[in-house]
Amino acid sequence: MESKVRSVIVKDCQALELALDFNDSFEDLEVLVGKGASLALRIYNFGSASNKKITANIEENGEISAVMADFSSGQSMLEARINLNGINARGTWKLSSLASGDDDKKFNVYFLHNAPQTDGLMTNYGVARNSSRLIFSGANSIIRGAKKSKTRQNAKIIVFDEGATAKADPRLSISENEVEASHAAIVGKLNDEHLFYLMSRGLNLNEAKKLITYGYLMPIASYFKEDVLQTKIAQMIEERL
Repeated sequence: MESKVRSVIVKDCQALELALDFNDSFEDLEVLVGKGASLALRIYNFGSASNKKITANIEENGEISAVMADFSSGQSMLEARINLNGINARGTWKLSSLASGDDDKKFNVYFLHNAPQTDGLMTNYGVARNSSRLIFSGANSIIRGAKKSKTRQNAKIIVFDEGATAKADPRLSISENEVEASHAAIVGKLNDEHLFYLMSRGLNLNEAKKLITYGYLMPIASYFKEDVLQTKIAQMIEERL
């Protein structure tokens, strides 16, 4: 059995792109991105859901781009914490998650702006079906002294069925005046007009729902360079619907 990754270190001025299987590649994960370094972290989960933590520390002029494609099944909680510790440190987090059956999933994502001119962007997209539960909880914090920092949150969940539960919980904690901060959260059912349009073009209800879900979640695949992973994401959307 291969040993699991417990830490990722990108040394000063280096660049790394890394794809990890959420279940098989790592336990709780510690990440350090050095000065002027960059990390493109691509996480995918096509198996069973599980509970894990990811902690990333980004130094001066460092950058992390974290992407997660979650098509797991079961009960899970992920805590991801991105600490922007050096001046001009940057971080992005992008998540697409599909909850169906009796899945129970919760994602807690934190951006901590601990230095001036840091930049953080969080984007979470989800679909909740059947009797599943899907929760996005985001917390962005700008400490006093982290002037000219920018932090943004976007979360959107489409609820397919009456038995499904979805919640988007964005929070901002701002202790400095010279900053930019915003959040947006939308949780709602499928747009009836979109369904009507697709069905008027010859699709049945299930086919229309599948097409909408595919268009909503499939863009996450573009962040994965491997053709096999892009194909697997498309297959998982089809299977889990």
